[in-house]
Amino acid sequence: MQSVRYDATDTRRIDVWLSSQEKFSRSYIKARCQEQKILVNNKAVKASHILKEGDVVTYDLTQPELNLQATDIKIDIIFEDNDLMIINKPAGLTVHPGAGNKTNTLVNALLFHNKQLSDQGQVFRPGIIHRLDKDTSGLMVVAKNNQAHNLIAEEFKQRTVEKKYLALIHGYLKEKEGHIKLPIARHTNNYQKFAVNMLKGKDAHTEYKVVKEFNEKSLVDITLHTGRTHQIRVHFSHLGHALVGDGLYGKKGGERQLLHAYHLSFNHPVSGKKLSFTLSFPKWA
Repeated sequence: MQSVRYDATDTRRIDVWLSSQEKFSRSYIKARCQEQKILVNNKAVKASHILKEGDVVTYDLTQPELNLQATDIKIDIIFEDNDLMIINKPAGLTVHPGAGNKTNTLVNALLFHNKQLSDQGQVFRPGIIHRLDKDTSGLMVVAKNNQAHNLIAEEFKQRTVEKKYLALIHGYLKEKEGHIKLPIARHTNNYQKFAVNMLKGKDAHTEYKVVKEFNEKSLVDITLHTGRTHQIRVHFSHLGHALVGDGLYGKKGGERQLLHAYHLSFNHPVSGKKLSFTLSFPKWA
């Protein structure tokens, strides 16, 4: 760790300032903030933290040795070119390695298929711009170089990426189509969960339309206008209609929550051409 006093009289975001000081990308700085490798006055901060004159910034930007194992796991590649891949992720496959799973993830499979992946963001997530929960199936975009990663990540940030899902929920919704606009924050009592929080939550917008109803369940077509963690699961659970099989936000009733990312549309990061991908409905739908 090294410490630097911020002596400038103007205020600046820590990711902007530290990126200019150390020549790392802002996304890399953000990842280090999330890992609490960057402190201001001995306190962990977010990448958006505003520095003021006299602040002492302590940080460790050492890049951990990337010791990821390529694993021969079959993956369904819908599209691939020099800049990106579109993957149809199966349910049950974790996206990136963690403490309890270092070899059997989508990242390990991608490394077996192609060593060329972006290295922006967290070190154990090469190529990963966005993620799906382990038990959610469907479309993901993977970046093969940093230029593609940054440009597609910016599209996600600007909310110009079109993302559609299918979900099977318990019960019948009173309104057959509509918008759920309820802010989401991490759950106060369970770190694994998120919850609607009107005071501290970040804005979250879910649009839905009921496709069909049967056996006290509803198949719902969903458009995500924001991408908060567990957003669909949290919103429908809050309404009293948890996803079928979602043991974290509802009652365990099956092997997994029935959620499928069936449509993804965005602009190609190099050509600018509109790319659009749509999967067929899963068997449970």
